[in-house]
Amino acid sequence: MNPQRVVNETRLGQTAKADLARYVAEKDRLAKESAAQVATLRKEAEAPGLSAQDRGKREDLLRRKAAQHEQLLAENARDVKAEEGRLLQYVMRRAEAVLEELGRKGGYAIIFTDPAAVGYVDKASVDLTERVARELDGRGK
Repeated sequence: MNPQRVVNETRLGQTAKADLARYVAEKDRLAKESAAQVATLRKEAEAPGLSAQDRGKREDLLRRKAAQHEQLLAENARDVKAEEGRLLQYVMRRAEAVLEELGRKGGYAIIFTDPAAVGYVDKASVDLTERVARELDGRGK
């Protein structure tokens, strides 16, 4: 099972991608608003005719807002990555359940998948413990 194809070629995957796109768009909107506020504060701090005291206050406000903006950008990046992972996990858990059911119905003991994919092994049908115990006991006589 190829996880990328599951995401790209299923309705569930497409819905997850659309949800992520909306989430990213909202994070981008917030970042743009914050950047605009920083730009406005920068213009105010650089305005001619300000007293040294007013300029100092505005520069201090600008520094704080710029730091908040950088923090927002970092949080947005973390949040988007976490949301992407959460949505992918949701899709893949659903796909795993389908794969497991197909494995049981098809009588597969092992389903091989590509390296980045999830597979299913019916442990009950491949558990060799009983056979190993019998063989080991038979050799001890």
